[in-house]
Amino acid sequence: MMSHKEKFDHLFNQLSEEDRKSVLDYMEYLVTRAEQKMWEDIPDFNDPFSQENIREKKFEYLSLEELKRELNL
Repeated sequence: MMSHKEKFDHLFNQLSEEDRKSVLDYMEYLVTRAEQKMWEDIPDFNDPFSQENIREKKFEYLSLEELKRELNL
């Protein structure tokens, strides 16, 4: 029984140069599609520093001196 690679090589070698190029183009498409799907599957996260969140919330800032006092520096 042939392995997948052996079967692919056997079939690929029987193709014309033009058809080989088509097969390789299609394989590149499949890889690109899989990579894009992987990125699409990553859930969005709530970025606390997004412009929308910055507009909606008022952040409390410390001066350098206040920070030093907080950290006992």
